[in-house]
Amino acid sequence: MRIDIKYYGDNVEEMMTVAEAINITQTQQKLLSIPLLSLPLRPSTLTALLRRGFATTGDIMINNTNTMKTGNDDGGIENLAEELGCSVSQSADYVHEINDALYSIGLPPVTANTTIVGRTDGTTKINTATLRSTNNIPATAASLLRSKLNSHMQQNSNSSSTARQIVSFSQPLDMLLGGGFALSELTEIAGLPGSGKTQLAMQLCVDARLPGKYGGVEGCAVVIDAEGSWSGAGVDRLWSLAGALVDHVKSSALRKMEANKAKEMANGGGANTDTTAPEELVPTWFTPESILDGIHIFRVHDESEQTCTLYNLPQFLQDQEEKGKPVKILVIDSLAFHYRVASSINSSNKGNFLSTTTSLTRMAAFLQELASEFDLAVLALNHLTNKLDKDSTGAGGMKLVPALGESWAHSVTSRLMVDFYHRHVPNGASPGGVMGEVRTCSLIKSPHKPNGTACFMITEKGIRGLPPQFIQQAEEAKRARLN
Repeated sequence: MRIDIKYYGDNVEEMMTVAEAINITQTQQKLLSIPLLSLPLRPSTLTALLRRGFATTGDIMINNTNTMKTGNDDGGIENLAEELGCSVSQSADYVHEINDALYSIGLPPVTANTTIVGRTDGTTKINTATLRSTNNIPATAASLLRSKLNSHMQQNSNSSSTARQIVSFSQPLDMLLGGGFALSELTEIAGLPGSGKTQLAMQLCVDARLPGKYGGVEGCAVVIDAEGSWSGAGVDRLWSLAGALVDHVKSSALRKMEANKAKEMANGGGANTDTTAPEELVPTWFTPESILDGIHIFRVHDESEQTCTLYNLPQFLQDQEEKGKPVKILVIDSLAFHYRVASSINSSNKGNFLSTTTSLTRMAAFLQELASEFDLAVLALNHLTNKLDKDSTGAGGMKLVPALGESWAHSVTSRLMVDFYHRHVPNGASPGGVMGEVRTCSLIKSPHKPNGTACFMITEKGIRGLPPQFIQQAEEAKRARLN
């Protein structure tokens, strides 16, 4: 018996026997057994495959080889679907995604992306093209909303916290963002060196450990440290922030206990009806040491290491979930650093620029999927760069804009700009000498919140909201100068 065999990505069709096709499949399996973690696959795809024991492309190839021996129509896809516990169309999408990833790096596809179709003349045709767009069915907005709500309910059922935002401990900033930094979203924070990007990220990593009963998400944090800010002196800063957070929670517990006692006394109760100690209102695990134990820092030294570390994160995140310690925030500090270094070295190579743009676009899609699949907040810190700003007359100067270009800008869910307060106030008005330590955080892109600006301070205890009287004094001083 002879067959037509067509591999995805090629325009050449060959005639060969089933035995020859099986032999080719087994040869490819040995030569191209590539770990799935090394391919640019979506986190949801990686999770689905890894959970069922599919670790390499060779595992997928074995599935199809058995099918070719049995001669069952679409058996490879059906077997894969059965082992993954999903629909045939979903398993076909997984295989198609793997093939696309292999094709993008110049490798042939896994043969599980072939189907065996019987012919009337007794021959058999192996065809891969029929698997494309097998699940191209539109979803309604209502179904997407139900899916999102069900996903959140499932996440909350596996956690003691129902919070959907990570608080920053700056009330104006949290109000600007609708309660804090949202889970399941990719948020970019851009700003000048020293403007407070890393300080804000450190505060959020510490706050991610906040117990659910105090409004926290009670999760862990992962940091991709590209600049070395976290691996050196940053650890000391994290320790001081963690200690301040524990002290704050204990103080809040004490105030709550005293308020309850006062209320009971006002209602005619005894003065000593509640003998609960403040320490008993705070979980025993909530200590500075445990907070730092939940912050996992990956130091990366170049673009390749950074990319590899990010694409291997799904397995780590899955392991954390299985341990009952889900990750709730991922910080990349900073995403632009290694890309800009690589671009400066190969500045004359136009192909390198296009490759970087493609890599960033894929990275953004990957991070979005990662945030959605694992219900965590992804925080990408970014630099500023100069851009020529022309007016209608053709004249103009330079302005500061976030780095990485327009393609990246369109990919993030929300964009924040952190700056020094004195850059927004002429002559650096600083009532009481306090304004020099104030930063502004401006929301300039969001799908669900209006643009706005909030002020915060970087103190020894961390990020804190600015007392309203200071803002009022600054505005009065500004109006006085304008008059």
